[in-house]
Amino acid sequence: MYAQVDDEGNMFQLLQEIMDHKKDGTAIDVSNSTITSRNGNVKAKITTQGWWLLVMWKDQSTSWVKLKDLKASNPVELAEYAVANRLTEELAFKWWVSETLRKRNRSYYLEGEEEVLANVT
Repeated sequence: MYAQVDDEGNMFQLLQEIMDHKKDGTAIDVSNSTITSRNGNVKAKITTQGWWLLVMWKDQSTSWVKLKDLKASNPVELAEYAVANRLTEELAFKWWVSETLRKRNRSYYLEGEEEVLANVT
């Protein structure tokens, strides 16, 4: 099965691999990564703007997908790709990758703990 269809008839392709990435001229540079409010508070910008990822789908087709869309559908796979390709210091990745991987690791830990408890009883 290469695609999934939801209850409303919308079709979703299944991710096989993230192959490449690029950023266009609208991506915000790390050097411009903060906003200072009127009262002087400095906040990090939270954006995924300007980043695209080349994705291979299970049906072997490929397409360029916006970072925001892939982050919404496959956050763990995208976070792992970001780490493997040294993108974690880029503004579009910096604010969410570590938290996503922490949640993944916690989930794996809890699943393993349930297995241990099941074997004890």
